[in-house]
Formats: sequence, structure tokens, C-alpha cells
Amino acid sequence: MRKRVSLRTSGVVALLSLFALLGGTSVAEAQNRQLKKEQKREQARDLRGRVGRGPLDSTAAAEQQMLVRRIRQAFGGVVRRQLNLDDAKFQQFTKVDRQFQQQRTQLLRDERQTRLALRAAMQDSTNVDQAKIAQYLTDLTQGQRKRADLVEAEQKELSSFLTPLQRAKLQGLRENLERRVARMLQQPPPGGRGG
Repeated sequence: MRKRVSLRTSGVVALLSLFALLGGTSVAEAQNRQLKKEQKREQARDLRGRVGRGPLDSTAAAEQQMLVRRIRQAFGGVVRRQLNLDDAKFQQFTKVDRQFQQQRTQLLRDERQTRLALRAAMQDSTNVDQAKIAQYLTDLTQGQRKRADLVEAEQKELSSFLTPLQRAKLQGLRENLERRVARMLQQPPPGGRGG
């Protein structure tokens, strides 16, 4: 259970760091605030003992949703400035982005579940189920096709109000955001070396 909490903590800290980079606060300030929140949660958990994980999970989920909203708002501000969008075009962008983001999130969730199931099936050395492993591989391949189709459909929608240059800049901003998130998720949680 401790590992699950620390993984969730490092993911939230990474997202907070990203928000800080986009929003202007220092990464250290955002990480320190999140570390204090996590320490308070740990203390509360220790006091409650083994009462259950329900309230903590719902609190963490609510905080994560709020954090994701803030990051998306900050990213929207960056997109608006970098692409020089007026109000009408920014509203169109927000609508299209929201529509496709829901689909992207679902695809990522499905892919993650499939990868976890595949890993579990591969680690079960006593009862290797080749058919199940083959199905997971097929599911992953289909997921990649769906992702490519989604990108194509989104580009078609965006092309109705963004120039090719603006779409290319948007793609670069998204890739940069994804790289930063990936890098931050690989960093050790704060409190370790150089915390």
C-alpha cells in the first residue's frame, strides 16, 4: 500500500511541477506545498489505522481532477498566446480539445489496463495462457490504430479554423508538455536527493 501511495504522490508532484512551470510559480514551491499535503494525509492515515481507503481515495481523486483542470487551463493560456488566437478561435479550440481529450484519456486508460493485464499474464509462469497474451497484443495494436485515427480526426477538425502553421505549433506544444510530464514522472519524489 505504501508503494501505491508513493507512486500516486510522485505523479501528483510531477503534475504540480508541470502546472508550476506553465503557471509561473516555482517548481520548489509547488512541490513543497504538495509534500506538506501528503505528509498530513500520511499522519491522518496513521491515526485512523485500518479504517479503509474510501475517503482518502475520494479526496485524492478530487485533488487530481482539480489539478488536471488547472493544468489544462494553464496549457490553454499558453496555446492561446503562442497561436495568437482571438476569442472565437480560442472557444473553437477549447471545444475541439475537450472533445478529443476525453477520447484520448479513455484510450490511454484502456491501453494502461491492457498493458497491466499483459504483464500479469506474462509473469504467470505456472499457467501461461498464450491465447490471452495474443489477445492483449491484438488489443494494444488496435489501440494504436485508434490513436492514429483520433489524431487524424482531430487534425481535420482543427483545420477548419487553424492554419497549418498554428496546428504544427500546437502539436509541438503538446509534445513538449508530454515530454515534461514523462521526465517529471521519472524523477524521484521530493525529499530525496536534492529535494
